[in-house]
Amino acid sequence: VGIRKLNIFDIEIGPRGLLRIARALARRDSPLDSLSLELSSSSDTFLVDFATAFWENPDSLPNELIPGEIHICEAGGRALGTVLVRRGTPLEYLYLNTRNEGDHSRVLGVVALLQVLGDNPSKSPKILFFHEFHNDFMEPMERLLQNQMCSQEVLGVYCSIKDTEDRSNFQRRMTSVCCNETNISTTYDSNHTLIRVPHACPQLKHYLTMNGNPDKKKVTCIKVYDTHFARNFQPDFFAVMQPSLLSKVLAFVNQAFADHEVF
Repeated sequence: VGIRKLNIFDIEIGPRGLLRIARALARRDSPLDSLSLELSSSSDTFLVDFATAFWENPDSLPNELIPGEIHICEAGGRALGTVLVRRGTPLEYLYLNTRNEGDHSRVLGVVALLQVLGDNPSKSPKILFFHEFHNDFMEPMERLLQNQMCSQEVLGVYCSIKDTEDRSNFQRRMTSVCCNETNISTTYDSNHTLIRVPHACPQLKHYLTMNGNPDKKKVTCIKVYDTHFARNFQPDFFAVMQPSLLSKVLAFVNQAFADHEVF
């Protein structure tokens, strides 16, 4: 009962032993702070069986989960994602070993996990760590991170990107995640919680710093104002508005710059 962290290595225990431990952990009244699994010889079904062990009591899943070398197949990614969604609160940290080493099924497993979380972003782990980031992750990651305004949602994404072109693409798309400039609606629905991302360019760093403000309404208003009002402001901008719209716009500007000089 007093154990808070558990590191398990396959030098001493095999897959069946790990499943017994998982089932024992699932019966705990409170979750472990951290569980690290190093099982390089795990089968394709291990992660499915591991997730299933926590199905009845998903809140017993450890707050920090580090599957280590465990193989993440497509079914395993979906199973783990489903248990995370059933959990009352999100994990603090999830490490994903995404080195495919010629095995694309591991990439597909992570994509499946991200897709499940994308349907329930409030249950996504606060910190996602990818050993290596693959381009296939970008689309489901964007979907997961969009329209996040609450402080309990994803706070950080960590990964390693070696290729210069891939890193540039990652920077561009993550910048758009934090502030999609297509129109006012997409800017409003951008991510306003993410505060830690690797390989951040200056513009992305600016948005990450802005996201650190706990007043998410203010963050949203400032992004919308900076992107769609301040850059293209005309002197007769307010003069041509109908009274009903003018009152809403003025209220918005007041919210965006309550403590700033607007003009």
